[in-house]
Amino acid sequence: MKSYLKQFTSAFVMMIIGLCPMGLGMVFAGITGEKYVTFITDLSIFIGAVLCIPVMKTQFYINAKDVFKKPAPDALLLVIAMAVTYTFITALTEYREVLSEPSDDIYTLSDWVGSGILAPVSEEIIFRFSMLSLLLVCSGRGKKIVSFVLVSLIWSVIHFSGSLPRFIDIFIVGIILSIIFTESGNIIYCMIFHSIANIVIYIISINPIFLMDKLWILYISIPLFIAFMSIFIYISNKKVKD
Repeated sequence: MKSYLKQFTSAFVMMIIGLCPMGLGMVFAGITGEKYVTFITDLSIFIGAVLCIPVMKTQFYINAKDVFKKPAPDALLLVIAMAVTYTFITALTEYREVLSEPSDDIYTLSDWVGSGILAPVSEEIIFRFSMLSLLLVCSGRGKKIVSFVLVSLIWSVIHFSGSLPRFIDIFIVGIILSIIFTESGNIIYCMIFHSIANIVIYIISINPIFLMDKLWILYISIPLFIAFMSIFIYISNKKVKD
């Protein structure tokens, strides 16, 4: 228990290191205006995530090279399929009320880069590579599940916007990303899942017409997601054994 608490303290410190530049980013964003707030915030977190990598290596002997691996084609396709199907599930449940009309938001290139690249890469480095890796040092199935819950819970709190359904959604995604990371040992899959999910949500919010009044897509997406996830876990375990 003491060793786990020690690892949790280290994980929490890594989160602070990763998110610390966000404070300066938000100050700078306040000066430049609201137009680039999202991009500047994402960029500042990305800088924090980059700082985490050498700290993880020098202080905890966890090398990023060990988890930044070239994706296998079959696993990559499954990750993309999981991200798309899960986003459909989210859109048809959490965002169902807003599907009746397209969003008035105009997404700029900086929005697409921030949400599609910077945020997924930086958050996966901070929360999955840094925090989760440190907690998983303590072995045991029970501690593994607790680690999934703790990291996902903290990630959800950081993203909390006052919406309980949104909070629950982010928590579930955190659990999914934790499973993907631990089963594959490859943080790239987490980044791709995260990126695809963000991009698909943007696309749906711009033109939700193809999902309107189509609950059959939800009924298909749920079993498909479970199937894709199961196959991903199976092939990941098989490759480890081979």
